[in-house]
Amino acid sequence: MMNIALIDDETAILEDVRKCVENEIVPQDEVNLFTYTRAKDFLQETELGQEFDILVSDIDMLDMGGLELGKRLHEKGGGPYLVFLTAYLEYAAESYIIEAYQYILKEDMEKRLPPILRQLIDRVKKEKKQFRMVGTPTSKVIVYYRDMLYMEKEKGSKYICYITEHGIYKERISLNQLSQELASDEFILVERGYIINVSHIASMKDGMVHMDNGARIFVNRISFKKIKEQISLYRGNL
Repeated sequence: MMNIALIDDETAILEDVRKCVENEIVPQDEVNLFTYTRAKDFLQETELGQEFDILVSDIDMLDMGGLELGKRLHEKGGGPYLVFLTAYLEYAAESYIIEAYQYILKEDMEKRLPPILRQLIDRVKKEKKQFRMVGTPTSKVIVYYRDMLYMEKEKGSKYICYITEHGIYKERISLNQLSQELASDEFILVERGYIINVSHIASMKDGMVHMDNGARIFVNRISFKKIKEQISLYRGNL
């Protein structure tokens, strides 16, 4: 199943957004739709463990604005695809900074939201089909590509550690073989025994890659350049 959340502190507008979204959803999408009139209520749900794939939120709200909510989700890493709705053009630049997927003026909502939503629903459905069974021959778990932050070779052993959104898992496999089997432009094999998911890179500076879980990975100049190229390739294919 896919979880989509809608937030607007004006109930009439929230109802308009809900109808617009429902008109685009078909039964095969298998979507659960959640509505909130306060960003804080949505954030509390995520802190209690509820996961969302797509978030459509107003920006200008009283208790907590959409941009503040987006910053908090961005700081936590991972999280849903963000689509912002607003009546004000001046928010566009800041929504870009926190990597919102789209910024839509409310006056254009009926025209722009449905095709954007369809793109995101199709993308999430594809992502949910990309996973790997990780563990021992007698005990395996499903780990989705999008939840993998990075993989590293365990020192002194033949195991690879998967650092993910939901924990750490191990598999006996070489990094080279794993890289070949993943076969996705989300991932890049770098020196020092790492495979990095470029979608979870928070920043890059002075030969160091900062992951969105706070981890820092040192790479040489050649790998640093390769990672930047891979990020451009991955984002260009989105």
